[in-house]
Amino acid sequence: MTEPRRILITGGTSGIGLAAARRFAAEGAARLVLNGRDPARGAAACRAVQAAVPDSVVTFIAADVTQRETAAHLVTEAARTLDGPIDVLVNSAGGDFIPSLFHETTLDQIDGIVRCWLLATMYVCRLALPAMRDGGAIVNVASDAAKVPTPGEAVIGAAMAGIAMFTRTLAMEAKRRHIRANAVTPSLVAGTPTSDRVTAGGFSARLFDKATRAAHLGVASADDVAAAIVFLAGPDAQRMTGQVLSVNGGISAG
Repeated sequence: MTEPRRILITGGTSGIGLAAARRFAAEGAARLVLNGRDPARGAAACRAVQAAVPDSVVTFIAADVTQRETAAHLVTEAARTLDGPIDVLVNSAGGDFIPSLFHETTLDQIDGIVRCWLLATMYVCRLALPAMRDGGAIVNVASDAAKVPTPGEAVIGAAMAGIAMFTRTLAMEAKRRHIRANAVTPSLVAGTPTSDRVTAGGFSARLFDKATRAAHLGVASADDVAAAIVFLAGPDAQRMTGQVLSVNGGISAG
């Protein structure tokens, strides 16, 4: 019998993270730890995974990964809960920020954007690496703002580009332990809390209305992105590392 893979997913209570959890659970050989900040949402996420895959083994650990101390607590508790080395780390936690023109972005918002996306991803990767199995996989979630300069996303794009380059460089370092590191970069993802926020009105709604019209293959869903994550974390991608994969329905190429 195949030994279950031990999987830690930050931002695992909704959207892309939760969709990835469902897909990993459906493989039938996974033990999952989901992370988020809200215990009620965490409990609901665990129930959702177990409803989709009744025999799944899934646990929630509350922690704010934008803070070093609580990120460290998450990794320690995840390793204890999983009772062994982490096989797969998925970083899909993010912030509640919406696109805004740079001259209208406060210094506090700049700090928050960089911390919620770039620093949180770096913190968890750094803390989790010693607890990972040789031959494991890391998948970081960024966005196409890493690749395409877009008005309103100067700071978001800088943070996402940081995640992309960090992931590529980490891949070159971690390959000594045969740990692969890749990133996925969606654009608009239908049916997620982030999508609801950015399309609610104002500047960002106009921005993403244009993106929706450009998605001639259809706006990606959380499950579309989750499929790419599970692929990159799995054996069919065992020769792939340092890659930044767009899932955007044709909004852009690159």
